[in-house]
Amino acid sequence: MKLSKKSVTVLSFTIGACLFVSTAFADTLLGSGYDRLKGSAKTTANMMEKDMKNYTLEALYTLKDNDKTLIQGSTSQKMDVENHKKEENTTTKDANGETTSRYYYSDITKSVNKNGTDNTYYVMEYPANETKFRSVDFKNPFKEKGAPEIEKIVDAVVGGLKDYVQVEEGPEGGKVYSGSLSETQVPAVLNAVSSFGIKQMLNDERDLPTIESDVFVKKVVGSANENKAGYLENVTGDITLSGKDKNGVQHDLNLNVIVKLSEVGNTKITLPDLTGAKVEKVSYSNGFSSKYVGKYKNDIVMEKDGKFVKIGERMVEITSVDNDKVKGKYSETVIPGYESEYPNKDVFDFEYDPAVSSTFTYKDAKGEQKNGSIHQGATGKVYFEMNVEIVNENSYRSVSKPYYDGEFSRIFE
Repeated sequence: MKLSKKSVTVLSFTIGACLFVSTAFADTLLGSGYDRLKGSAKTTANMMEKDMKNYTLEALYTLKDNDKTLIQGSTSQKMDVENHKKEENTTTKDANGETTSRYYYSDITKSVNKNGTDNTYYVMEYPANETKFRSVDFKNPFKEKGAPEIEKIVDAVVGGLKDYVQVEEGPEGGKVYSGSLSETQVPAVLNAVSSFGIKQMLNDERDLPTIESDVFVKKVVGSANENKAGYLENVTGDITLSGKDKNGVQHDLNLNVIVKLSEVGNTKITLPDLTGAKVEKVSYSNGFSSKYVGKYKNDIVMEKDGKFVKIGERMVEITSVDNDKVKGKYSETVIPGYESEYPNKDVFDFEYDPAVSSTFTYKDAKGEQKNGSIHQGATGKVYFEMNVEIVNENSYRSVSKPYYDGEFSRIFE
């Protein structure tokens, strides 16, 4: 099950801003304070990966534009690594007051999904010989490819912020870190680099205001509590980004994030009681069945001269679903006159067999072999991802083409 495009859009900005909060705050702790906090973060990640048999991770976030709430959300994730169980509850509220929620449970035999106001619980039974879903674990970000190089760059770029941190002994042992930066204290190099990236990201997203000039980091405030066991229990961040839109209107985008790690060793997860509930069993092929056979499409849209312009269409056709195997076709067409804006039009057949892999292979417009994935979406919709990179047996990431939208709606003839 996937988040909606709108949720992914705003969440992408949220995650990016969170990373900046973490980096900006951590970099205020240069010298012994910086090294101690960074060491604590690494210890926490290492313990979550190897030593913690179970734990609960909670997060709250709010994103505002000039005091108008764009999105606010919460997530609670329980992990039982020892018994291969996981449970998640997420809730998101957008600027219009519309609330969406999701419940997810998994163990070595099945998964249970429930989305929003849909009262149906979707249950997927895993084949007895399937093992790829049995691993419930945390991947240490400090061990990801390229992480050491990024760490060195961060250490080198921001070097004059050591006076803006307070490190104190905690009341019950451990450490309490806190710090803040105003716009005059953010180094020019960091502000320029981060502001350029933030501007590009904002201008690519339709759900956020289009910032065109004078982008800068206005304020960063953060704190972190390390307990006597040496891992971080609470982390808070508050960042304000400022800039002007094409009409010269000033926008202050404020993101507030709170993350809490708790119930280490005491987290218990149980299969939800579905007695009397509406239950629908879905197949192992991500919930696909013969009802998904048909054509799905979306528009290729770009921004030009301050307007959204349709420059073409994408089409996904599912031709068959048989014994959990999904076969289909993908194609792109471009409206005459926009060929230069979208030169590489992909056209290929695909075959997705979840018993073999979580992705399928295809050849793109340049003849290069790539990986893709397909998932069920909301009623009458599917998600289709291209250029998927396999990180490990349990996770992957994708790099989207320009103007790409992975949500496709059913064509009813």
